[in-house]
Amino acid sequence: MQTIDVFPRISEVPREEWDRLITTNVFATHGWLKTVEATFLGDIQASYVLVRENGKVAGATVCYIFRKTGTVEDLDDLLLGRVKPLASWVGISFMPTMVCGTLWGYGDHLAVETGAGPDRRQILMNKLLDVVEGEADRNRLSLSLLFLPERDLELAAVLHRRGYSSSRHVPLALLDIRWSSFAEYAKHLDGITRKGKRNLRNQMNRNRKGGTTISVLEEVGEHADRLHELLAMNYRKYRNTGFCFGKDFFPELKRNLGRNAVLHVSRKAGFITGVAVELRHNGTSHVLMGGVDHEKCGNDMTYFNVTYYAPIADAISAGVNRLCFGRGVYLLKLRRGCRTTDLFIWHKSRHRVARYVARFWLSILSWWNGFKLPGRVRQTRVVTSKNPVG
Repeated sequence: MQTIDVFPRISEVPREEWDRLITTNVFATHGWLKTVEATFLGDIQASYVLVRENGKVAGATVCYIFRKTGTVEDLDDLLLGRVKPLASWVGISFMPTMVCGTLWGYGDHLAVETGAGPDRRQILMNKLLDVVEGEADRNRLSLSLLFLPERDLELAAVLHRRGYSSSRHVPLALLDIRWSSFAEYAKHLDGITRKGKRNLRNQMNRNRKGGTTISVLEEVGEHADRLHELLAMNYRKYRNTGFCFGKDFFPELKRNLGRNAVLHVSRKAGFITGVAVELRHNGTSHVLMGGVDHEKCGNDMTYFNVTYYAPIADAISAGVNRLCFGRGVYLLKLRRGCRTTDLFIWHKSRHRVARYVARFWLSILSWWNGFKLPGRVRQTRVVTSKNPVG
């Protein structure tokens, strides 16, 4: 017997039932979803959907009604980019919308039981989408899935058949861990750039000689406000917006994810000068965000050490298989051994005319997201405006 349950809060869903379905995306885990509920500053309303068969959870997803506030990154930022001010002036917006899957991370949008064959997986995915699309229709909203990895062809095929349009987003930078020590990793860099290993050693030595130490912060405690301040400084400087989580973000993160939330912090003259937030699940790690107080650090290379070298060294020691370094600053990441993989945004408007307009715009956006990349990144990917399923 099959049943469908929809819950308004993740605390109403048993953690072991939910997390059993999540493969690699830590942002789809029970602990992260609980952190978002408690600390995200945007206007979202969550629904957690479970498909049970004979009392056992076979599929799950989260969907959010995401309303426009102007204080956090939203779908208009992702799909309109530089033309957003003009689009807003003439009344064009993708908001409010419903987002299926998490607002962060890559994969596990529609989580289904492990070991299910292709036919059964598609049945469960379609059942989950039936529920989510029903929620979107009741609320008179369009529906979007953000940051679908290019490897997820199975879900892409399902979405394509259901009338969704897609756009290539800017790619994700990944570091596949295949070294048994940090020394081996450093040696590997010589094969990527001239004097790669020497540059790494110079940056680490300069950081150390400047009086900076880097360690993993086990207990947030009295440091919560300072850590939040560092990320808020980074958001204001580089994103021109406020940090999207409240002051309780770090205590909630550690409470809900425990040792899977790794906080790399730098200290100088007794002050915490930088932080990089790393989240782990099933051998995959995401360096989610970082912040550095450049005024206190000076030019001592703290950014490179706390954001890249410390997480890489720790990941190698911990046996992590893959580090995800997010989007942007691609040349810097390629020089540190990363590769890129494409991400897609899928969208379905409620009305037929709006679907045609959205499909046309998404094809333009797909081309632009490839065109604006550095040449070296474009050479490693196929840039087309077609759907990944053809």
